[in-house]
Amino acid sequence: MKETKIPKIKKSKIGSSWYDVEYVDDLKNEQDKRLFGRIWQDKKIIRIDKGCSYETQLQALLHENIHGICWEYAIDDDEELVLPISNGIFAFIINNPEFIREILKYTEKIKK
Repeated sequence: MKETKIPKIKKSKIGSSWYDVEYVDDLKNEQDKRLFGRIWQDKKIIRIDKGCSYETQLQALLHENIHGICWEYAIDDDEELVLPISNGIFAFIINNPEFIREILKYTEKIKK
């Protein structure tokens, strides 16, 4: 059986809150529906289904972080908003690596 690659991300800072990121087997909701990811604001935990492809795990982690951003800034986190926004941002990051690198360089510069 092929080993699934898992992102190395173990923490995520959303606004003023730190969330632990856990990779779990067979993530499901209360109705037993399979989920790629889930965030719990009260527990400060994001869980990602590690059985998904690496790309799907990364997309799910971004998606759950966007739910957290919505909560942090009092924005309605309706799935009909979060899903297209997270997919769009994921594609934007992939399609614009030079821009993303420049943002990261700038971030390092202003943190000094």
